[in-house]
Amino acid sequence: MLLERDTPVDITLDGGWRITARVAAVGQDYVDLGPVGPPLQLPAQLRWCDATMAWKTRLGAARRRGVLVHAPDAGVLRMHPLGDPMKVQRRRFVRVPAELSTAVIAPDYRLTTRTLDVSVGGMLVAPAESLALEDTVRFALDLGAITIAGDGRVVRGTTDGARGILFSDLQGRAERRLSHYVAQRQRELIAGSRP
Repeated sequence: MLLERDTPVDITLDGGWRITARVAAVGQDYVDLGPVGPPLQLPAQLRWCDATMAWKTRLGAARRRGVLVHAPDAGVLRMHPLGDPMKVQRRRFVRVPAELSTAVIAPDYRLTTRTLDVSVGGMLVAPAESLALEDTVRFALDLGAITIAGDGRVVRGTTDGARGILFSDLQGRAERRLSHYVAQRQRELIAGSRP
């Protein structure tokens, strides 16, 4: 859960005050947070405040409690973390980035595209502008050694033309194969993030 320079973070102070910042520097026992907009400062002339810092990782999200103070540089706040970072998985299924070929058949359209990410519960595909929200679809997903098929529903879209498909009947062998693929991909990502 290492933070890197320029990583965007959300800070919530005890009491509910919220700000968005970016990582300016990381030390052994602190994280300096720089502004995304105007210079950062603690509210109401506080000298310190308990806070929670949250950020996205490749495998989900993480958050960390700590004490927030003014840093030596003007307009920068310093977080002194307490304890280990806590991983937060926001979704029911682990989602991993993966570029896989997939065919999607909607009521009035057939599409050959690629996944941006995949989980046992669904996939994000692009380009897919032709798919409409709430379309019921049939899909075939190429996992390399095997192709799995099933039904799904388009549940979200992005402004850049990607569509999220929620699987509705993935069971048995197909579910096991996809679960195996996701676990293997997760291990590869973790191994790749180690120095």
